[in-house]
Amino acid sequence: MEGVVVYSAATAAVWCWRRGVIAAPDHAAWVVPLTWVVATVLASRLVSSPSRDLFSWAQWFGEPRVTARTLLLVSLIMLPLFSLIYLLYYGWWRGVPITPLLPDRWGGMVLFQLLYVGFPEELFFRGYLQQRFDDAFGRSHRCGRAAWGPGLPLANLFFAVGHLLVTGDVRRLAVFFPGLVFGWLQARTDALLAPMLVHGFSNITLLTLQAWTVS
Repeated sequence: MEGVVVYSAATAAVWCWRRGVIAAPDHAAWVVPLTWVVATVLASRLVSSPSRDLFSWAQWFGEPRVTARTLLLVSLIMLPLFSLIYLLYYGWWRGVPITPLLPDRWGGMVLFQLLYVGFPEELFFRGYLQQRFDDAFGRSHRCGRAAWGPGLPLANLFFAVGHLLVTGDVRRLAVFFPGLVFGWLQARTDALLAPMLVHGFSNITLLTLQAWTVS
């Protein structure tokens, strides 16, 4: 119940920032990430009694060799496969011209997706929410050497619904599917570095491919 309350409060605040209810929407780019970070810190330090210290070295990096190997393997499989499917769909099926050029301000976009999207969202959804649900429901299942439980799909459902509530775009529910990978990465490595980086890399890949297929 605690995780649901914290999630609801943080999502409501993000909605207010994005819709300009409290301040100008232009401020949302940095206020929204800060909201997820503040919600995580307050919930972890003042509200919950998690079984793991969210701010420990192990929570961020896990066992370095496992984290590095898992990060590399998932990145080399997931990102090229997604890129191939995306380009086949738009280039071959829909006949959209493919222009492989980097988007404008690509470097700034990379930093933004890693630091202002991947980092705060994974900190909250996989660092706090998923692990809080794991504390409540346990991790009795295994998949690909990762121990997981109801917390993984449940936190990811909240992740997808949050995107819908904040943007009002039902297509944003599609983040549920890559979110399963981010949740599995946390479960496999017991750390946040891998899901944070893969989340950021996924967004960077998608935005780059979208720039290639602007008709």
